[in-house]
Amino acid sequence: MRRLFSIVMVLVLLAGLAVPANAATRPQASWDAAADRALERLRTELDAGPVVGSVGGEWAVVALARAGKLESDDPWLNSWFADLDRLLAQVDALTAAGNNIQRPRSAGTFPSELRRWTDFQRVTIALSSLGLDASNHGGRDLTAVYRSFVPPASRHGLNAAINADAFALIALDTRAYDGDRDRFLVRILETQRANGSWGLSTNPDASDISITAMTVQALAPYYAAGDRRVIRAVHRALGWLDTQTFADTESTAQMIVALTALGSDYAEEAARYVSRLMTRFDARTGGFRRTGSADPVDLMATEQAAYALVAYRRFINGMNTLYDMSDAGDAEVYSHST
Repeated sequence: MRRLFSIVMVLVLLAGLAVPANAATRPQASWDAAADRALERLRTELDAGPVVGSVGGEWAVVALARAGKLESDDPWLNSWFADLDRLLAQVDALTAAGNNIQRPRSAGTFPSELRRWTDFQRVTIALSSLGLDASNHGGRDLTAVYRSFVPPASRHGLNAAINADAFALIALDTRAYDGDRDRFLVRILETQRANGSWGLSTNPDASDISITAMTVQALAPYYAAGDRRVIRAVHRALGWLDTQTFADTESTAQMIVALTALGSDYAEEAARYVSRLMTRFDARTGGFRRTGSADPVDLMATEQAAYALVAYRRFINGMNTLYDMSDAGDAEVYSHST
């Protein structure tokens, strides 16, 4: 009996040794199914189609498009294209009447959905994810609003925060659009705080986890290119992020996108954050909660979790990063006209 027990124990140990070498870098297998569930939920929750906006709009488009589940001629997009054209017509009319979107008379001069640089950057990213050229959308160059660097002292308050510079880089790099990359890059590096973080506020104590992770995403292509300034900045940012508590889905999702953009050296860290993200997945609905299990499923949390899991899927399958959209669909299928 003792000999039989020894044989069984040896077999158990051998089975443990047979675990694939990369298993330590992968979280529970359910993340992949959760990604598809979350993408399905986005499509069904927005059953009338997306509209322009930071929630229920471009990020849902990006998540589905980068998952290979959405093409530019999909009827589900009709409402988004129509809303974008409606808003652009308003912007055109206000501009023709002498209003300057860079220096509006007030924050309410232009439509709330399309007045900030980040609004145009978000639309650029969505169009790029569909294989479309945001510099020629119905004859309009949507990158023109934000591609030229404006010194901070000359900016309207709507565009003062560092996220406008970070997403300028992200949007411009989705399809290698023309723009003042070097100046945006310098601005980002100059505004990194002593602790390695970034934040929306000028208050040096108001560091922000999501903003820091998003800024790392913007720096990732320059990190990969070996820019020493960027490498130092990214390492400092990751050092600060490593000390933080990721209390919500959104910050966890942004960290996953950042780590997957930085490359294979960060595979283990990315997997750990995916595991954290999965603790907020609601298997009954396919959505994600913002924080604890008592929270309701939240659309913004589900959008960000969905595209983060898509970024992770692309990462482990050796595909382009989430924001490297040089592999996006053929623009010739785009049948919409303005």
